[in-house]
Amino acid sequence: MSRLEPSLYAACRRWPNRPAVTFDGTTITYAELGRGVARLAASYRRLGIGAGDRIVCQLPNSPEHVMAVNAAWAVGAIHVGTDDDLTAPELAWLAERTEAAALLFRSHAGAPDPAATEDAVRAASPGTRLIVSGAAGADHRLDDLLAGPDEIEDWAPPHGPDDTGHLLLTSGTTGRPKAVMETLPGCWAKMQFFVDAFRPGPDDVHLLYLPMSHVFGLRLAMLALLSGGRLILMDRFSPRRALHLIADERVTVLPGMPAHFTLLFDALDPVQHHVSTLRWAISAASTLPRPLVDRIYDELGVELLYVYGCSENFTVLTTDRDEIRRGSVGHVVFKGPVGTPPDGTIAVLDPGGTDVLTSGTVGEIAFGAAHPVRYWKDPDAAGDGWYRTGDLGRVDPDGTVYILGRIKELVNRGGLHVSPTEVETAVRLHPGVADAAVVATPDAVLGEAVCACVVAGPAGPPDLAGLREFLAPTLARHKLPDELCLVDTIPRTKIGKVDRSALQAMVRDGGRTRERWRAG
Repeated sequence: MSRLEPSLYAACRRWPNRPAVTFDGTTITYAELGRGVARLAASYRRLGIGAGDRIVCQLPNSPEHVMAVNAAWAVGAIHVGTDDDLTAPELAWLAERTEAAALLFRSHAGAPDPAATEDAVRAASPGTRLIVSGAAGADHRLDDLLAGPDEIEDWAPPHGPDDTGHLLLTSGTTGRPKAVMETLPGCWAKMQFFVDAFRPGPDDVHLLYLPMSHVFGLRLAMLALLSGGRLILMDRFSPRRALHLIADERVTVLPGMPAHFTLLFDALDPVQHHVSTLRWAISAASTLPRPLVDRIYDELGVELLYVYGCSENFTVLTTDRDEIRRGSVGHVVFKGPVGTPPDGTIAVLDPGGTDVLTSGTVGEIAFGAAHPVRYWKDPDAAGDGWYRTGDLGRVDPDGTVYILGRIKELVNRGGLHVSPTEVETAVRLHPGVADAAVVATPDAVLGEAVCACVVAGPAGPPDLAGLREFLAPTLARHKLPDELCLVDTIPRTKIGKVDRSALQAMVRDGGRTRERWRAG
């Protein structure tokens, strides 16, 4: 059984000359990675950033992102990862909500103007230091901090066992994310759970295009490094680029959501793309269709690790081929009577969320934990020790778990959750929209797509391209509508809420006009 090093500091001391991270054709060693962490941590200390401070990191996948995470931990601060396509108002809200001591953000094509980000964050959170990558301006340049004159010699994380190491953002039905508080020992334990399942080691090469701003990508990046492997980073997913990297860098571990694997197979040319070095594929977020599972096994020649979990730190996984082919997400201890739930148990709850159903019965999947989930600035959200996932599923008598769909309204767009309420609020501001609602529609690649249903205003409705352009300054890219469906009215319940079931039926019938976005 492989054991992770207790920190990246220990890994850098153990394997100083080994290649650690490859990005855009450049590889740095563990020693070089460690020096970057040590210098950034020293810069944080000079800026007065220390124990318990929140550092929001909006960097894309990059060596600098790895350094930023570990530099925050090195000074006892709390890392807060977030999508690199958030707009200036979204970043300002997050900085204010977390009372951030610093915000790391990148200037790049398609990103908000750095000045707009600075103005928005300063107005909302005047005490937040602004650190920009890739441009001048802000309070500090990240490159300058990474090239600072000082280094922290022993930058092993000083966090205690109960200290929060990072905040994991998770969407809520109101559209504003909650922030799950996780300790570093808790984070390390989850990574070890993965490692025990597929046993990565120093000879492994891990390709990562899943965003490190999300818990799954962050765990996969860190476990690759803590086990002495080499991490190949992509800041944006491209199936052809990924296939070339697999061949050129002799990748052995390939994570991806079902949508990624579908696109990889669409682009795969056995003559051009050599994938024989792969030994493991890792997937999560949505159920893998049987035909896709068979292609992963047969055409990639790998073993498969399937993970089902959530930002609240509950995880089930399996590597059993029969379980995965049957559509199961793994094996658990099935919990019967309601009571204080031990870690690692699952209950299936009735629609009221109070009674535990018998094995084999369909209901809402709930994870049990001896220690309730903690949310930043929301102590009442922890509940009674059961975390209700909003997923519909069942647990068979032998403990095999099956996920059958979602109860909550969130659109699960390729593993990223989108709040219909948030998108609706923004769409209704368009001058050509009299009313609007958002529902999920099936998508062969993403799993679910964001469909904006619009009642036209007097000036006439927008087209989909125009609507996306209108929304781009205020909504992250993954929240922009993939479809536009014109309808005569938005069906609502007696108390005025959108009747989403009725609306989805209208969409299935095509509405009056239905338009689908095609990138490029």
